[in-house]
Amino acid sequence: MTTVPKRLAVKFSLAQTPQLQPADIMPIFQRWIQEHTVPGMLIDVIDYKHVLDGPGVVLVADEADYAYDLGEGQPGLNYVRKRDLPDSLPAALRLSFEHALLGARALQAEAPDDLVFDFSAAKISFLDRMRYRNLPEVFDAIQVEVAAIVGEIYGAPVDISRVHDDPRRPLALRAKASAGQLDLDAIASQLRASRQTA
Repeated sequence: MTTVPKRLAVKFSLAQTPQLQPADIMPIFQRWIQEHTVPGMLIDVIDYKHVLDGPGVVLVADEADYAYDLGEGQPGLNYVRKRDLPDSLPAALRLSFEHALLGARALQAEAPDDLVFDFSAAKISFLDRMRYRNLPEVFDAIQVEVAAIVGEIYGAPVDISRVHDDPRRPLALRAKASAGQLDLDAIASQLRASRQTA
């Protein structure tokens, strides 16, 4: 069984450049705190828009962060699980995917004609440099297991690639489903059911 990283992130990027600006996301996230729109103990909204290719606008929760992330010139919803991860990689990935999917779908619902996510691809970041160094041999050791887990989540085969070759950066994988149209409601229900029966 592969070791669970200290922190795990799942990001869904937008499929198109939106007209909505990062500043417009702040009041949305602030309202989410009041309305408990996404899971977690939601605490505050922090503005990092001034950081080039940075985390953008972050909704801070006790055990995780939701960010309208601007990294790599690809705006999207990045869910970072900071603690209380399940004790197996499959369970940790399913939990992170479930909450990333909930956050991205909630954000898309705020401006459905403008914020359009590409749910067929996800960036998975292993934010644990001690256990998951960004090296080819580490990628080789985990890619088959990650492909199997994410393929089960999507209900379709996935291609796994390494996002960065620079060993100074965190290990990040891109998972791309080979299927055409995904049933997001079915995926969300399956993720919720797998967590409740774990």
